[in-house]
Amino acid sequence: MPDLTALQRICGLLDRGEIDRAHFLALLCRYLVQHIGCSRAAVRMLVQTPRAAALHCIAMHDSAGMLTPTVPDMRSDDPSPYFEPLLRDGCVVASDALRDPATAPWVDSYLAPLGVHSLLDVGFSVNGALYGSFSCEQVGEMQEWTPQQVTLLRQIASRVSLTLMHAITAEIDTTPAALWEPSTPNRLMTMPMPLMELQAQEPREPLGHGDRRER
Repeated sequence: MPDLTALQRICGLLDRGEIDRAHFLALLCRYLVQHIGCSRAAVRMLVQTPRAAALHCIAMHDSAGMLTPTVPDMRSDDPSPYFEPLLRDGCVVASDALRDPATAPWVDSYLAPLGVHSLLDVGFSVNGALYGSFSCEQVGEMQEWTPQQVTLLRQIASRVSLTLMHAITAEIDTTPAALWEPSTPNRLMTMPMPLMELQAQEPREPLGHGDRRER
C-alpha cells in the first residue's frame, strides 16, 4: 500500500489552521504530480453552465511551470460520455484522451488546446454527492495509466475528499443535497452561486505560478 503519510500531513496542516485553502490546494496538486507521475494535476469542481454540466478548475500544478493565468473549463454540449463512466466506475482512465470516447466531450474545449494526451480522473463525493474530480494529465505524449496509479489516485481521493469539502464549504451554507440529486433523470445538478463567489476570492496569482517560484 502506498505511503500516504505526506498526504495526511498536508490535510493535518489545513485541519489545524496552519495553512489556508489556497495553500492546501497547491500542496495537494503538487503531491498528485509527484506521486502519480504526470505532467499536471488539478482539482475540479462540478458546475453548471447555460449548456450543460462542466468541470471548473480551482487549482492546478504543472511540473513544467507552463500554466496560463486562466485554465479553461472542461465543457461540452453533451458531457454524458464522460460523466457516465465517472459515476458508474468512480474514475475515467484515458491513455489516449484525444480518441477515447469517454473524454471526447473535452477534446475541443480543453484537451487539444492544452496539449493533453492522457487523462486520469477520479471523482470525489461526500454523502453520495458528486462534487468534482481529482485529475491527472500527461502533456505532449501519451501515458499508459497503470492499475497502481489508478488505485493510488482512488486512495488519495478517499483520504482527501472530506477535508477538501470542509475547506471549500467553510464559508458556504449548503449541503450535498443542494449539489447532487441521484433521482433526477440527468443526475447532474446546478452548483449554487456561493461556491463560484468563493472561487473568485482565490489569490490573484495562479497556484501554478506560485509553485514555480518556490522551486
